[in-house]
Amino acid sequence: MTAAVHGWKLPVLLLLISLPAAAARQAPNAVRDLQYGEALYYFFQQDYFDSIVRLQIAQQQQRLPNHAEEAELLLGGLDLAYGLRDEADRIFRNLLTEDAVDDGIRNRAWFYLAKLSYQRGDSERALQALEHINGTMSATTRAEVTHLQSLLLLQLGRNAEAIELLETAASNRYWSPYLKYNLGVAHIRNRQFSAGTQQLEQLGDGTASSEELRLLRDKANLALGYSYLQHGEPARSRQALERVRLQGPLSGKALLGTGWADAEADAFDRALVPWRELGSRDTADPAVQEALLAIPYAMTKMQLHGLAVEQYNMAIQTLQAEKTLLATSIGAIQRGELLQSIEAAGKHASGGWLQQLGIVRDSPALRYQVTLMASHDFQEAVKNYIDLEALQINLDTWSENIAAYDDMLETRRARFAANRPASEQALTRNPLEQVSQRRAQLASRLADIVARDDPVGLASHSELQQWQQLQAIGTRLARLQPTPQTEALQDKQRRLQGILAWQLNTDYKARLQQATQQLAELDALSAETRQTLRNLQQADLDTPAGFGDFSHRIQQQKATLLQLQSRTTSTRLAQGARIEQLAVTELEQQQQRLDSYIVQARFALAQTYDDALHDSSGAAP
Repeated sequence: MTAAVHGWKLPVLLLLISLPAAAARQAPNAVRDLQYGEALYYFFQQDYFDSIVRLQIAQQQQRLPNHAEEAELLLGGLDLAYGLRDEADRIFRNLLTEDAVDDGIRNRAWFYLAKLSYQRGDSERALQALEHINGTMSATTRAEVTHLQSLLLLQLGRNAEAIELLETAASNRYWSPYLKYNLGVAHIRNRQFSAGTQQLEQLGDGTASSEELRLLRDKANLALGYSYLQHGEPARSRQALERVRLQGPLSGKALLGTGWADAEADAFDRALVPWRELGSRDTADPAVQEALLAIPYAMTKMQLHGLAVEQYNMAIQTLQAEKTLLATSIGAIQRGELLQSIEAAGKHASGGWLQQLGIVRDSPALRYQVTLMASHDFQEAVKNYIDLEALQINLDTWSENIAAYDDMLETRRARFAANRPASEQALTRNPLEQVSQRRAQLASRLADIVARDDPVGLASHSELQQWQQLQAIGTRLARLQPTPQTEALQDKQRRLQGILAWQLNTDYKARLQQATQQLAELDALSAETRQTLRNLQQADLDTPAGFGDFSHRIQQQKATLLQLQSRTTSTRLAQGARIEQLAVTELEQQQQRLDSYIVQARFALAQTYDDALHDSSGAAP
């Protein structure tokens, strides 16, 4: 939006907002991969760097089974937004070669390829990419495609084709005003003045629900006003220009045009009203500078030669002062003040870095920021510089944090050294041999119990003690003389032994099955333990070697970080120099324009003196 606000370049505005803004207007599909949802979260927070990082990590870990193509498309769009055009081009073309890609994703890929070609100035190739888009698509996507296609046709001077395309375009709540504006421009360029002004009048005289649409309405009225002026209709021109907001970014040009509309109608006294208002504004605005010359011009036409001379002198002084300010600003930029302000803004910027570059009138380097931001090249240079600054901060942070991996590796070494004696002892002791012997004994005993069908062999420790005690009691009772008392004790002993024998017989099969299962579990545990011991032996060999490998990888990453830091620093410095050169070149062009205005003012001043002398000599008796 800032490009259009400061430079009145609405086509650039519409192209730039189509990725994040239009995406935000579309309700996202259900997210079925957690990592893709995380990347989307950072994307809609305008934290594009973190979104790119998380997408790449998810792709490397193969965590996007349900959103692989969508994630690839999003990654390509983010790379395109970051200015990584070659990488974005590779991603989109790879998507187009996959047969399984959804038609919607294929259409978006062609659309982004068209954007790439548009940004590179290859309008013909961009149109060819758009021709591949077909099939069912959302109304918003169709409107985006139509808008870009109309811009390309207008850029190539194919106005009639642009008109045909826009007249058949489907209506869309968000994009319709912009398509209507393009249609009006196409008609006017195609010398269909009446049809063009009709489209622009609908925009210029309508309501606007957002700042973006209010800006579009102002632009439509401004275009109308100057078109009417060129066709000799000053009254309609003034009517359209008066609809431009006085506090809006286009008010300067509107006031200037309003004055010229009055001048065309020979109403120079009325022309002085908007021109004087404009002349009281900031002289950094080219419209204000033109108004400073227009004011005495109107006075000359009104035969007010004295006032005109005074105004021309004031205009020359003001323009000379502005030229001095330009020289001061150029010096401040060359001393690095502009880059310092950009760096300060970049530290707090997320996605809206342009809004962070506040205009500070006390700073010579920022005084002409509005004019500089009108240049798309300058905006791109600033964006790249801020991105490089953010990357350098990220690399510096990683350069500091990577030392933690050395500490982590050293901690693992120390822990391994501390635990190694115990593991070596466990390996040399080989406890499985004793377990195997004990297992063989248990298996032999179980087989003997089964062979003898001996339920007592599976008795518990307490049951076995009871059995043995009852047997010992029976033996002792058998040695006693038969008496009624001993016979009673023998009956009781036999009864208790019978109860125990019945219980042991009842539980025999269940206990036999349990014992068999326990032997099988012991075999499984023994096999698992053997595998663990083998793994432990292998780890005892591999771990020390792994420490060296990890250390080598850490050192490699450190070297890579140093290389990236060096490349980022040199690239950032080169980009900073480019920003300063672009800014200085623009301000030097303004100096040249001021020189031209000053020459015009001096020539007009001399002409005014001549006219005044001629009038006075003609009036003398």
